[in-house]
Amino acid sequence: MLYHILRWLFTLTVKGYFRSISIRGLERIPRKGPILLAANHTSAFMDPIVLGVYIRRSLYFLSRGSAFQKPFIARILGILHMIPIYRPEFEPDDLDKNQATFERCYAHLGRGGAMLIFPEGVSQTVRKLRPLKSGIARIGLGAEAQHDFRLGVSIIPIGINYSNPHHFQGDVFVNIGKPIVLQQFQQQYQADPKETTHAVMNLLQHELEKRTIHIEDERLNTLVNHIEQLYRSTLRDDGLDADKIKQDFYLSKDIADAVAWHDTHYPDQVITFDRRIRAYLHHAESLRLRDTQLRKSHPLRIQINTILELIAGFPLFLFGWIVNVLPFKLAEWTASRIRVREDFVGSIRMASGMFVFLFVYLLQAILIMQWTNWYIGLALLISFYPAGVFALFYLKTAYQFRYTLDFWSVWSRKRSLIDRLRETRQTLIDELEEGRKRYMHAVLQFSDSR
Repeated sequence: MLYHILRWLFTLTVKGYFRSISIRGLERIPRKGPILLAANHTSAFMDPIVLGVYIRRSLYFLSRGSAFQKPFIARILGILHMIPIYRPEFEPDDLDKNQATFERCYAHLGRGGAMLIFPEGVSQTVRKLRPLKSGIARIGLGAEAQHDFRLGVSIIPIGINYSNPHHFQGDVFVNIGKPIVLQQFQQQYQADPKETTHAVMNLLQHELEKRTIHIEDERLNTLVNHIEQLYRSTLRDDGLDADKIKQDFYLSKDIADAVAWHDTHYPDQVITFDRRIRAYLHHAESLRLRDTQLRKSHPLRIQINTILELIAGFPLFLFGWIVNVLPFKLAEWTASRIRVREDFVGSIRMASGMFVFLFVYLLQAILIMQWTNWYIGLALLISFYPAGVFALFYLKTAYQFRYTLDFWSVWSRKRSLIDRLRETRQTLIDELEEGRKRYMHAVLQFSDSR
């Protein structure tokens, strides 16, 4: 019961926290039957929350065993479908308890259950898939072995890709792969269980890398981010794919691969280009301009329909702002006072925000009921969340309109400087286009030689 209540609450929270959410391959997750969901782990509690909201099955999770030491906490975690797992690096003295954990997992899969496991073992906010732990393959193969490989367990790879999981109104793209059916490994497992486990994990590693942005060299990460900011919109084809988030993911993968290839074959050019793109972006920022404002060849025009929308929507925005500004500020303050590792920041912001908003919403509704009556208070309580969503949309529109005015002001005073910035931008774009062609030619040559 508690699990389903929290999932409903987090559904509203996730939709409010992220600007956009795109999921590819949700139909690959069967509605019944034993499955192991294997996902990369970049944002602590955020990852299971996002998947738990959109995967319409009751999920069980493996969680660090040290969290189960106190009986009351262990009971709550059990209600939330968490099963303790003990790792050598964290609980070296409790490794013998893992046999009981594996048996519980076997039994759960035997009943046709679903489990979500993060095989990297720990969460870390990096765009890189770390080496996987073999536990998920051992659990799946072990469950199949107990049922003579008639159970039908599948491991489903899932890539979770955030624009930034710790910033409010970011984007997330969930990329779900084809199931790895473990029955196909029956003969191999019966001959050599250890080697079969390695084979499954190698396949899973490959499938997860295909569904995440993998930047092996961390020093290239900033350069990839800058190129995405400058160049991805040029590559994007809105007519080809209406799902911008999904298309941006694949473009980012291509950019990351191309940068890594150039760093290997043309390292001096990479260093020089990195320095020049940093200078361009710094110069634009010093003028309080965004790259998006410099893409167009003429000043952005003030749109009359935007002004009319802002005027017409102001009363509803004002109501949404009044009833949401207090819980928003309180949630922001609460999250800032909680000191956690970087990978927990987004999770804490979202979770604390959910409980703070729920508390303040209820408190406001109760006070309104005291002044009026219960049905007015209930009607307003129901309206708080959608009014907040509208206020957020209104603020985005207002900020975009302000950026238009700011750009017009700068352009009218410093037109020659902006023209030089645009020339610099176009030169960088031309170099990126040459680099793309060079990389694609190398990829085609490699493909032809195989």
